[in-house]
Amino acid sequence: MNANYFFIDGSALSAEIRVIRRVDPKFESRKLCPILLLRYFMRNLSDLHGNSYKRATFYFPTDDEVNVAKHVAIPDHSNPGEIRDLHFKYCGQKLKRTKDFNEFVETQVPDKFRNHFSKSEKGIDIEMCCDAFKLASSARLDRLFLLTNDEDFVPFCRAIKEFGANISIIHLWDDKRRNISLLREADSYDVVADSQLHEVFLPKGDPFAPAKPFSESDSNQKPDAEPSDRNRSHPPFARP
Repeated sequence: MNANYFFIDGSALSAEIRVIRRVDPKFESRKLCPILLLRYFMRNLSDLHGNSYKRATFYFPTDDEVNVAKHVAIPDHSNPGEIRDLHFKYCGQKLKRTKDFNEFVETQVPDKFRNHFSKSEKGIDIEMCCDAFKLASSARLDRLFLLTNDEDFVPFCRAIKEFGANISIIHLWDDKRRNISLLREADSYDVVADSQLHEVFLPKGDPFAPAKPFSESDSNQKPDAEPSDRNRSHPPFARP
């Protein structure tokens, strides 16, 4: 039964990308590729998902496409073969906060006080919870891979587990400021290895080419398509 899902909190993902860029200048101006990120977790967490998942959904604030594009390389949906069970859902509302304020919260505020600051968006967490509960309540969810650092998801994780599903927390890197209460409710916690972090980001100045060639072992794992360079035709892709 293919009942594994990936739910990515876009605000948490963008925050991680900003921190990575500050910590390591090599990632400055490089965008994260959702296809490569999913391919990494499919390759490295096979013991949890059995090499299959139903759909991966990235949740971003409504009308925030311009800001999202600064951090994430959104695939071109008009290119045949580029999308494989990958969805970008714009929902909720972006709250007005300045770049300086975001940087202050992420770099200056002590960890124990960070949750007291208002979120940069509202409504996304509710949308994610509703989508997950609809799946879990109808027995269509085995494991949810969740990228978020929001403590509001603690009771959500508890409820999902009561439905018989598993919760796996994932992140881009091993930040010591993780929400421990959230991790304690998870069935597993994994991050992208430091030595492989460059593999999920596109090279500078090339918005479509993958960071490195895919190996033959990757060909049977979703997402099946490589990011397009808009200039070559797409071969058929085998589904897992």
